[in-house]
Amino acid sequence: MKSVFLPKDNHGEILHAHGGQILVENGIYYWIGENRTQRNKVSCYKSKDFLNWEFCNHILTLDSQVEDRFLGRDLRLDIPEQKASIGIGCNIERPKVIYNEKTQQYVMWAHWEMPADYKLARCAVAVCDTIDGDYTYLGSFNPMGYMSRDCTLFVDDDKCAYFISAARDNQDLHIYRLTEDYLSIESKVCTLWPGELREAPVMFKRNGYYYLLTSGCTGWQPNQSSYAYSRCIDHGWSNRFELGDETTYQSQPTGVIKTYNSALNTTQYWYLGDRWGGCGEAYFQSEYVLLPLTFSSDTDLHLEWREEIAHEYFIHHGR
Repeated sequence: MKSVFLPKDNHGEILHAHGGQILVENGIYYWIGENRTQRNKVSCYKSKDFLNWEFCNHILTLDSQVEDRFLGRDLRLDIPEQKASIGIGCNIERPKVIYNEKTQQYVMWAHWEMPADYKLARCAVAVCDTIDGDYTYLGSFNPMGYMSRDCTLFVDDDKCAYFISAARDNQDLHIYRLTEDYLSIESKVCTLWPGELREAPVMFKRNGYYYLLTSGCTGWQPNQSSYAYSRCIDHGWSNRFELGDETTYQSQPTGVIKTYNSALNTTQYWYLGDRWGGCGEAYFQSEYVLLPLTFSSDTDLHLEWREEIAHEYFIHHGR
């Protein structure tokens, strides 16, 4: 299969899951991401083979159920008094979903902004009993009073969850520990690379090392992404090292997929990126980039270019 692609679902519609992630559950890939068509905000698709994608649901829309559960959160989704540059209503970007084993709920965090500007810089939270169901919106807010833009989620081996987001007009990157239910901020554990202008964070773990991918801040244009590593989430992060070429193969990081091929007994990590089309109608033709991540040691990470990806890596996979 091609490494740069723009798939269609079982209805023949373009798969809109930008700035999102791909989760694997019970042998099924779930692709969750941003969808700015009509009154939609976040959509979910699924596939057993990574080639044929089935539309599941628009899991967050301007008409989603809203619950006023937390003091001081803004519950607005539809904001008709402002015109968005893409779509309608508030801007919901980089939605990420994790599963809470204790509450048995799926929790979504995302970046929230007003339709016409990016001055408020908030995070937003939603929750659902199923991965592809109708999420209940729990509002937007500034975590501990800080700005929050591009973001991601990470669940550690001990089931402690973390929210990572760009702050101070993207100059800093904050890592927050979430509460036990994953619905609120418990504490800020560290600030990474102050003043270095990072966005599009993606975190994963391999062989006891945490990896954090980020891009620079160049709007819709791609740039040189980087990675850093640490043995601990809250301290000891390395310097940043270049990832891929000078434009990260014309993409921006959005997720890392871990696959296990039982036939080959091989575990593989895959980079998922957005190749943005730009603002306006071009946005809806934004493509996706899928490339292998390889390791020459536990701290040396490489993003390799491939025109084609071997499909068998995605057929036999574990959770």
